Amino acid sequence: MPMQSRRLFLSSLAAGLLLPFPTAVALPVDPTSPDLPRVTALIKDAIRRHRLDGVAAIAHQGERVLYRGYFGDIGPGTAIDVASASKWVAGLVIMALVGQGRLRLDMTLADAGLVSTGPKAGITLAQLMSHTSALPDTGPFWQDRRYPTPQAAAAKLTDMDLIGEPGQVFAYAGVSMEVAAFMAEQAGGADWNSLFRRLIADPLGLSPACRWGDRWGVAGGLIASPDDFERILLLIARQGVMADGQRLLPADIFPVMEHDQIGDARRKQQPNAAAAMQGYGIGMWCEQREAGGACPTISSPGYFGTWPRIDRSRDLTILLMVKSRLRTVIDDWQAIIQALSSAAAPG
Repeated sequence: MPMQSRRLFLSSLAAGLLLPFPTAVALPVDPTSPDLPRVTALIKDAIRRHRLDGVAAIAHQGERVLYRGYFGDIGPGTAIDVASASKWVAGLVIMALVGQGRLRLDMTLADAGLVSTGPKAGITLAQLMSHTSALPDTGPFWQDRRYPTPQAAAAKLTDMDLIGEPGQVFAYAGVSMEVAAFMAEQAGGADWNSLFRRLIADPLGLSPACRWGDRWGVAGGLIASPDDFERILLLIARQGVMADGQRLLPADIFPVMEHDQIGDARRKQQPNAAAAMQGYGIGMWCEQREAGGACPTISSPGYFGTWPRIDRSRDLTILLMVKSRLRTVIDDWQAIIQALSSAAAPG
């Protein structure tokens, strides 16, 4: 389907101009998308057992659509809170500025003029974006009250107590990314959402609804539709090249972004679902980690059930979205990922 026709179709869906489709019936947007019976059956079963309102499941192998289905009340233009899947997109914004030379991953809080002395002064941007900074591991709800904006987090740096030695402790949280976002705002000369629109969203043609909201900070507050997140994920899969073949981001930022930053750091705090993850890069989990630290399989599951994933060894990109809780659907999601991986051509 030509891109212009597909966009018209997506717009019609988003505007409600098409008749509603029955719950648990896949609506293939792209006619080249096959219906993989095993995947469809797993999705329908998850919807039935968990009484889900809807699911979006999208997979590409290279430039080939492996699967694209929308079920229930989730269509391509449905705006969804993606929770911690935001972290990967936040990492992309940071790396876009690194690619422009406006930021460096080894830039410290002292370099940024935020802290002048003490152990916090040596905290790097890479540590902020990989949860190894030892800044407080405050949960999203307390974070909203204490550090509601990147500027508020940066302003209170001197009052924060470290939870360990920077670089030696891993604690999955959002405060450190708020500080990193303030460094980005300083370097980019605009607020976070404006940077996102300028660097990523507008060039990709993302919907106006795709933005960070007022809750859960940079690490958890992105709102995106399946179509929005699919475009973002494919940009990452193509290492900075857009669907029309134009390069948006330099290719050399992606191996750096997709390199484990935890190393031997002690894991102090992380979600239960992350127990099997082998590392963490700049804004995303390393599901697999090679001996040198490269991460061939990367993902960023969110609390509300969005799970974006790239398996570079298979050139396989998977996006699952739902309005639920990850702990409810995680076993189903892993089964769907396995089924899609089995349907893909060998890497």
